[in-house]
Amino acid sequence: MNRFIMLLFAISLLFGIMGCTRNTAREEMRRYNMQAYQEGNQKARSDGRGLNGQILETMQGLFKEMNILLTNETYVKDPAGNLSYQYLMNNDSNQLITLHIFADEQARVNGMNKMYGIGVLSETDKMDNMIIAYKGAALVYTSAGVKRNQYSEQVKQVALKVLKHIPRNPTR
Repeated sequence: MNRFIMLLFAISLLFGIMGCTRNTAREEMRRYNMQAYQEGNQKARSDGRGLNGQILETMQGLFKEMNILLTNETYVKDPAGNLSYQYLMNNDSNQLITLHIFADEQARVNGMNKMYGIGVLSETDKMDNMIIAYKGAALVYTSAGVKRNQYSEQVKQVALKVLKHIPRNPTR
């Protein structure tokens, strides 16, 4: 009888461990493929939370008023907590808008210098980068191809409206 109870206990423990392992693996897979991030971001937006979500929606709305759709959102968070959101403008891979949000102004200066070099307009033979910075954030318009700088005026109009709404320490 004691052996039967021990066997039953061992089997129950084994099934319990296997269940936790499956749940853990499933959760790790959700994190790996960004499903958990996307679900959390969607929940934050629908609940009216998520400051960056509000800023991104404002930026998308301002560009939409100028007949520019921002598509193919990508999101990157570096180890220091700095955030970057990038979009194609009107689905054109030669026209990109990137919003960089840093912990503070000095982090922005250092980060932007590393990524783009010094200056407001960075030109190469293949592309142009127009950088508009304010406190701890920067909006970068990258253009290439035959339609270089196609949206420069629109970006200038939207940039400060968006950047001024980013609070201090938005990455924390």
